[in-house]
Amino acid sequence: MGRKRFCFALLLLLVLAGTSSVRAAESDERVEVFLDETAALYGPSEADVVRKLGPPRERQTVPFTSPHDAAAYEIITLTYDGLLVSLYSMEEGQRQFFHQIRITAGPACFARNVCRGVPRERLGLVLGPPEEVEDHIWRYSDLSGYNELAFTFDAAGAVDTLTWTAEAD
Repeated sequence: MGRKRFCFALLLLLVLAGTSSVRAAESDERVEVFLDETAALYGPSEADVVRKLGPPRERQTVPFTSPHDAAAYEIITLTYDGLLVSLYSMEEGQRQFFHQIRITAGPACFARNVCRGVPRERLGLVLGPPEEVEDHIWRYSDLSGYNELAFTFDAAGAVDTLTWTAEAD
């Protein structure tokens, strides 16, 4: 009898562990799709961002180097009221991709109308449970591990800031 219980418990543990890794993969895929949908809202280049949002209040460029790339490139940061959009820019602007989108005020949103003021529960329905919870911050990452979503919440449990950061290695 004890051996049957042990085998059943071991089988149950293996099934639950497999279910957990399937859920983690599904969550990573949800994050990937969500990031693609969010990127589509703003466009793939600085010109697209400016076309959609208008001229920024401020534009900054900073040089960026990576030990994995032969050529240096820059990070372009466009600042709007309550919104910051940064892009990696390579080959004199011919190749650009997002470094960070951060929303702290105003009407800007991420994909699927995830905006400031959205209840924590709705965010959970859109992206699933967070990979990491720290104080009032929920974090998600994609399959590569280079893209992270971070959401902070106000005292009422509504999204306060939205941040997507893509780290180049």
